[in-house]
Amino acid sequence: MPHQLTENPIIKSLIGLSRHHCAQTLSSEGVDSIEFGHWLAIPSQRLLLVFRHQQCGAIDEYQLAA
Repeated sequence: MPHQLTENPIIKSLIGLSRHHCAQTLSSEGVDSIEFGHWLAIPSQRLLLVFRHQQCGAIDEYQLAA
């Protein structure tokens, strides 16, 4: 079943925020994240926040590697 990005208002509200603010928001909500490159991964949601020009511009799903 595909994950609905709009199910979580916290995740949806991250669009437009800086990486620092996204990481801070997730941390304050008790959601672990991993920063790397131009992405911020949210393993519990299997989501990637994609940053461009220092702002979150997209949210994408990813599959777990076998």
